[in-house]
Amino acid sequence: SAWAVRKDQPLLAEAANLWYKDNVASAAYKASLKRYFEHSKAQPHNEILSIKDGKISLYDNLFKQYADSIGWDWKLIASLAFKESNFDTSVVSWAGAKGLMQLMPRTARIMGVPEGKEHNAEESVKAATKYLKQMERSFRSITEKDERINFVLASYNAGIGHIYDAMALAEKYGHDKYRWFDNVEKYVLLKSKSEYYNDSICRNGYFRGEETYNFVREIRARHNLYKEKISD
Repeated sequence: SAWAVRKDQPLLAEAANLWYKDNVASAAYKASLKRYFEHSKAQPHNEILSIKDGKISLYDNLFKQYADSIGWDWKLIASLAFKESNFDTSVVSWAGAKGLMQLMPRTARIMGVPEGKEHNAEESVKAATKYLKQMERSFRSITEKDERINFVLASYNAGIGHIYDAMALAEKYGHDKYRWFDNVEKYVLLKSKSEYYNDSICRNGYFRGEETYNFVREIRARHNLYKEKISD
């Protein structure tokens, strides 16, 4: 860790060094270090395990089983899992999300994952699909299921509150609040600008929405790839 200050600011340099000394062992410091300075978050797993054998991953049976329970295409769950963990059950994110489906500890507990089982593939997929179903109910006003799924995927990444804000902004500015692509997704991006996140209709404040914007598009694109390459 290093920083530079102007030569005529010795007190700033002293304060920075003192802050480092006091915080270097803290969990927050380690999380920030991992988030901003690790070489890569990607894990060495391919998007498709074997086209010849018709396998996306080692966990296809779990995706099929639990996708059926919520009426989703299992390949879409697989695409979400790859985005979240690269099919690595051991991964822990900078924010503390764990396992195949990268659930935060509090969400995992609420969805029924036993303590210590966060890295168990089946527990992770079971809990994630339960969470997806719960969020889908929060968007029941979107009558078209495939469209509703886009909002659920966005909420999986951003949280429901920011997506509700983006829907409200879309409606205010004359866009369809029940359509994701080229409509609500635009206002997810705009929530990083003060004139939008300070609007009285927004209840959840600032949000850097580029990740969520790309998140939904990437999962959908990979899902299309899976449908093209892997037969049921």
